[in-house]
Amino acid sequence: MNYEDILTKLTSKSFFSQFAGLYRMKKTMEHFGNPEERLRVIHVAGTNGKGSVSAMLHAVLKEAGYRVGLFTSPFIHDFRERIQINGEMISKEALTEIAAEVMNYTDTLSDAPNQFELLTIIALLYFEREKCDIVVLETGLGGTYDPTNIVPAPLCSVIMNIGLDHCAILGNTIAEIAAAKAGIIKKDCDVVLYPSCAEAVEVLEKTAESKNAPVHTIDLALIKPLPKIDGFEHFRYRDYDIELKLLGRHQQKNCAVAIETIMVLNKMDFYISDIDIIRGMANVEWPARMELMHMRPTVYLDGGHNPQCISAAEEFFSNSAFVGRKIHVLTGILADKDYRSMLTIMDEFADDITFFRFDHPRSIPEETLAELCEEFDLKRTDSPEEWIAKYLKKGSDKDVILCIGSLYMTDRIRTFFGKNKKEED
Repeated sequence: MNYEDILTKLTSKSFFSQFAGLYRMKKTMEHFGNPEERLRVIHVAGTNGKGSVSAMLHAVLKEAGYRVGLFTSPFIHDFRERIQINGEMISKEALTEIAAEVMNYTDTLSDAPNQFELLTIIALLYFEREKCDIVVLETGLGGTYDPTNIVPAPLCSVIMNIGLDHCAILGNTIAEIAAAKAGIIKKDCDVVLYPSCAEAVEVLEKTAESKNAPVHTIDLALIKPLPKIDGFEHFRYRDYDIELKLLGRHQQKNCAVAIETIMVLNKMDFYISDIDIIRGMANVEWPARMELMHMRPTVYLDGGHNPQCISAAEEFFSNSAFVGRKIHVLTGILADKDYRSMLTIMDEFADDITFFRFDHPRSIPEETLAELCEEFDLKRTDSPEEWIAKYLKKGSDKDVILCIGSLYMTDRIRTFFGKNKKEED
């Protein structure tokens, strides 16, 4: 099979099917010699911020001279973005070869792995065969039954901010969701915790205590904002003067988590210098996270897809730099998200909201969207490109455009602005 055949076969499978356990993962990984047991892994979970902190850890470790595997989801432009080593996507040839090898085996099973399980297996095999020094592994959903939890003993488990998301699968309360995320905490393995609400932290700390896992909780009071440099984040955390190209106060908090994780690694047999941390953070790129796309008018793109993300955007636009400016929001939200809460928060800081119903199996039904349009006075567009072009033609310093609500619409918007750097190899 060629790359296109493999991609078609992979994407035809259900992304997340039942989460009854890790038996499909265990059976398949055993067949391939359990590479997960030989990899040195930082395992990252959480409702918000896990992608950003994974990118930060990847950048710092790369700066320190390590060969770093990075597994994240979802992708924006290219399916291969999920699997990278030192910033380079897995090649089409490598993905084709490993995926064919894996599916030749899994196709013989009566209960074959789903798409995300297959991706996890492919990534772990690739990282081992490419002799990665360390792997940053982001969970897909939850923790306990997430395919990435096949890793038996990570160097460190990192659990980011926890909120209500994927409730149908993970639970309807913060405590239930925290318990699901806590599944990545392993016996005697260090844990770095983002200081979520007390309810979540209590669950996580109790789990860590039961497994004799040392806990490192971030003290957000140690973050000292400094004057911005070229409009980007500038702050001090502990002894580190950090310049970060990612925007928003929440990214300062995510950075603090990454630094604490690096400090944990430095107590092992890793050596990451202060200058590695500073330079690595300055080089972090993570698309569609309050990404500045255009000036005059100012256009931001953010893949935030739950109320916590929208609240972070509200905090961002509370800055005095936006006083007297009109904030126009373009949003597209999936039906299984808390869209009513998201729209309520948007309504607090946006001058107007336009909804783009993109083509997706989980899109909000038309009849529901009609009700929301009336309730929140939403406008509609069938083309985000035409909607944005209208404001670009005006070129007004008074207008601020925020495109937010789902990563599934970010490809079109980044492509419109020529930000699609998709490789063709």
